[in-house]
Amino acid sequence: MSTYEEGKQMRKMKRNLENIKRRALPAALIFVLAAYLLTGCIQSFDVEAYVKSCLDALYMGDYEEYADQVGISVEEARSDIEGQLDDSLESAFVGDTVTSDEDKQAYKDVVAGIYKLAKYEVVGSEEKDGDYVVTVSVQPSNVFEDLDEGFTAMITEAVADGDFDESQTIAYLNQYLEQRKAENEYGEAEEIQVNVTGDENNVYTIPEEDLTNIEGALFPGAV
Repeated sequence: MSTYEEGKQMRKMKRNLENIKRRALPAALIFVLAAYLLTGCIQSFDVEAYVKSCLDALYMGDYEEYADQVGISVEEARSDIEGQLDDSLESAFVGDTVTSDEDKQAYKDVVAGIYKLAKYEVVGSEEKDGDYVVTVSVQPSNVFEDLDEGFTAMITEAVADGDFDESQTIAYLNQYLEQRKAENEYGEAEEIQVNVTGDENNVYTIPEEDLTNIEGALFPGAV
């Protein structure tokens, strides 16, 4: 393969990676978390249990406590949350005509597996004029650190060996993320302040900025 063709493939691969990162990795859980905190209409409100149940549902796939907090069935919680997560991840492939359905599903599976690495603990809360500030201790995962450099190196090697095929870009990414997941390490714990505000109907919300802070603290490099 000529140097020109190698460069052309590398530029296309980098554009694909940026699209995936921008549309899928950072946004998926933020979208779902915001949607579900907005529907959290609760009569007797334990704010710490509520925040933990939301995180457990979204990151761990544990819906029982969340469903109990919100007053819906476990099946409804699972269907709604997983359905919205699927829709959010599917948006990463809008306009993609080369990636196989199998590789797309594998990508969804590996991202869901990575989210289960989330390490957090609700450690306290404070009420202020009917609203709350909840403290969440998180340990950052290094899965997405140096994503650009690491994945680019993998593709560069494949291009140099003459093995790269554009239709396999997501397959390569899946392979890279699986490797990073297996080698995952955690950093020092840090505390994130999460604001939870309620209205006259006992519907509680978390600002998007706080959701982004949680996601960024759990998975540096994803946001």
